[in-house]
Amino acid sequence: LKLLLSNDSCAEGLVSAQGLKVLYTIVNRKPKKTLTLALDTLKTAVLKKIGMINRAAIDLGLIATLLDILNAGTELSYVEDITAARVHAIDIVKALSEDPDKGPMVCALLEDSEVWQHCKDQRHDLFISRGPFVDLRIAGPEPAAEDGTADRSVL
Repeated sequence: LKLLLSNDSCAEGLVSAQGLKVLYTIVNRKPKKTLTLALDTLKTAVLKKIGMINRAAIDLGLIATLLDILNAGTELSYVEDITAARVHAIDIVKALSEDPDKGPMVCALLEDSEVWQHCKDQRHDLFISRGPFVDLRIAGPEPAAEDGTADRSVL
């Protein structure tokens, strides 16, 4: 599927054949083995900057789902390669925020997101590993200890 997305015509066909909706459904379910792959595939689609793909992704509610993933913290620790999944989510949000038609609406949503304020300026490509990996928390606010200080034991 990712290879097909490298071709503009195939990428547009994905949207018209409801393929984007299938990918969104997978991402929304947050499955252990395929979330990272689904996000990587979606990222390939939105980085093509084909308006109909990006608008369809936004209309499906992908921004809210991606922000949920970024805000989930340890709730998604069961997902294989969750660090890469978070990186892909951030890259997708950034790409969708640049859409000429719906980008301003996306940016307005992002302004109200605390988790987005914590991760929007980070450079995330440094966190993707090609081999064995250590799960790093790269998005979202630090958990607070009972005394209000940052609890670094969970990082």
